[in-house]
Amino acid sequence: MAKGRKRPVRQKPPITPLKPEQYPHFDVSAEQQRLIGLVVLNWSKLEANIDDTIWHFLNLNLDDGRVFTNRLSTDQKVTLLHSLAHTYLSEEDFNEVETNLLDFIGIYQEDRNFIVHGSWGTLMPDNVPVCASLRPKSPTPGEVVSESFSEERMINLVNGINEAITGLRMLMARLDAAK
Repeated sequence: MAKGRKRPVRQKPPITPLKPEQYPHFDVSAEQQRLIGLVVLNWSKLEANIDDTIWHFLNLNLDDGRVFTNRLSTDQKVTLLHSLAHTYLSEEDFNEVETNLLDFIGIYQEDRNFIVHGSWGTLMPDNVPVCASLRPKSPTPGEVVSESFSEERMINLVNGINEAITGLRMLMARLDAAK
């Protein structure tokens, strides 16, 4: 990211202590399971488009591209994509891609990782889907945090991932047109 810029802050629900009548139920509804599946499915598509975009920048075919990106983590791929965009795009185009695409992929990745690797349940009697996980970068090792993932939040995440996919496809089309 450019100096002086910060990644946009993801909108998280406020921290609220449990009420005396609240308790965890270690299952989630079929609808929440469907939404979790949509996050996983669409994230997989996003990762494939990140690969494709890297290959477009480097003018690699499918077989050569796979050799190049196969063993890279998503973090490494996003860092590489950032570097390639910075190298090959005009400053204006790079700033647009960085601000409207790359920064948000990082935010979506944080939520995706929490959703995929966390332990799911439902906060009763309010019927609120929650996911608990060790805090990834906590000053208190072993600290467990939980977040609520309402239907609205999950749908917004899926839509954001799909917007990132569209943004990558548009970027690839611009790269193709510039050849």
